[in-house]
Amino acid sequence: MRSFIAIATASLATLSAAFPEPIFGRSANLAKRDGTCLSQAEALQVEKNFENTLTNYDESEVQVAFAETFHDYSDSVIELIDAGCTGPVPQGSATFASREEFEAGQGGQAPIPFELLNFWYGCDAVFIRWRSTIQDGAPEFVTGIIVIEAVQAPAGNKYPWLINTVYSEFNSGAWLVDVGTFVPQNCTSSTRRSLRA
Repeated sequence: MRSFIAIATASLATLSAAFPEPIFGRSANLAKRDGTCLSQAEALQVEKNFENTLTNYDESEVQVAFAETFHDYSDSVIELIDAGCTGPVPQGSATFASREEFEAGQGGQAPIPFELLNFWYGCDAVFIRWRSTIQDGAPEFVTGIIVIEAVQAPAGNKYPWLINTVYSEFNSGAWLVDVGTFVPQNCTSSTRRSLRA
C-alpha cells in the first residue's frame, strides 16, 4: 500500500511540474491546439470582455471579442424573458443562437452592475462567480456562475481569444424581486414553502 501511495504521489508531482497553470480541460485539448492554452492574462481578458458587454455595451467591441459562431445558454435568462410562462424559447435551448441575436438582445439592455467574486480558468474555458445589485437601491443581490468557452482568434484580431460559448445561471428570483415583478409578502408566514421540511 505504501508503494502505491509513493507512486501516486510521484505521478502527481510530475503532472504538477508539467502543468504549472490550472489544468481544467487541458489534457483533452492540448493536442487539439498544438499545446496552446489560455494564459492567466488572456483568461482575465476574456472575462473582462464579457463583463464589459453587461456594464458598458459596445457593439464594435462585441465584433472583435466574440466569435462569429457565438452561442449563449441560460435557463435563468429564458425564465426572465418568458416571465414564468412557456415561451417561444424552450428551457435548455440557446438563449442567443448567434452573435447577431446576442447583439440585438444585450444591446437594448440597460447597463448591469457587475462584481467579480471568483475566477478560474482552464485551457480554453473561463469560470466566473459574480454578483450584481441589478440597479441602484435593489433590495437583493443576484449571484450567478458563468462558464465561457473560448477559441483562438484569427491572426491580426485585437484579442488573441474570442468568446465562443457562454453558459450562465443565476438567481432569477432575486432578479425579479429587484425589478419589482416579485413583491415579497407574508415573509414570516408559516405557510411559506420550506425546502427544509
